[in-house]
Amino acid sequence: MESNERINSEIDKTLRSLDGLERASPRPFFHTRVQARLEGRRSATAAKNWTFRPAWVVASLGLVFALNVSAVLMYQHQASTYEQQQTTETVADEWGIDPLSLDW
Repeated sequence: MESNERINSEIDKTLRSLDGLERASPRPFFHTRVQARLEGRRSATAAKNWTFRPAWVVASLGLVFALNVSAVLMYQHQASTYEQQQTTETVADEWGIDPLSLDW
C-alpha cells in the first residue's frame, strides 16, 4: 500500500511540474531551412540521374573503347619501329657499314 501511495505522489508531483511549461516554438527561419535542405537533396538526386542515361553510358563506353584501341595501335607502331631498328642494325653489322646510312 505504501509503495502505491509513493508512486501516486511521484506521478502527481511530475504532472504538477508539467503545468508551468509552454509549448515549444521553432527557431526563426526553421521552415525555410527545412525547405532548403529538402530542395538540396532533390537537386543532388537529379544531378546523379543524368549520368546513368543510356546515351551517356554508350558515349562513355565508346570513349573508353576508342582510347584502348588507340593505345594498342600506338604500342604496335612502337614495336614495329623497334623491330625495324633492330633489323637495320643487324644488316649494318653484317655488311660492316654505318647504320645511319641505311635509310629505310
